[in-house]
Amino acid sequence: MKPVITVLSCLLAVAPACFASGPDRTPLDRTVEFDRQRALIVEDFAKATGSMKVAVAEYYMSMGKLPSSNKQAGLAEPGDFRGRTLKSATIRTDGSIELVFDANSGVDGGRIRLIPDLAHANAMGVQWRCESPDFALVRRIIPTCDFVRR
Repeated sequence: MKPVITVLSCLLAVAPACFASGPDRTPLDRTVEFDRQRALIVEDFAKATGSMKVAVAEYYMSMGKLPSSNKQAGLAEPGDFRGRTLKSATIRTDGSIELVFDANSGVDGGRIRLIPDLAHANAMGVQWRCESPDFALVRRIIPTCDFVRR
């Protein structure tokens, strides 16, 4: 009976730490928070980039050049793409798509960019490269995205 009591005592001693807040948070707390942030980013990323990639590709295929703004691509204003953690989604002058996230993502003002690759656009359509200068663990959030230190 004594080993069961000892195990139970250890669990009761450790349990409060699993729900701590502030600087004394446990690795479990940080993992749960990261998973929540990751879910928010992935959801907003998928919702915003789906239509944006199609709009950029269609513009390129019909005009022979990349759009330089949301308006030129026939998309809503950048702030209209607001999501649960997404602040804005912008077509930049080079045709890339830049997503800017708020503090709920873990990095207020954190950016993820999709850069069009036109090397095989005539045969395979516009391909995309994903990178982020702000989310060091972006590959754990979006496996096809790279962290690029700037």
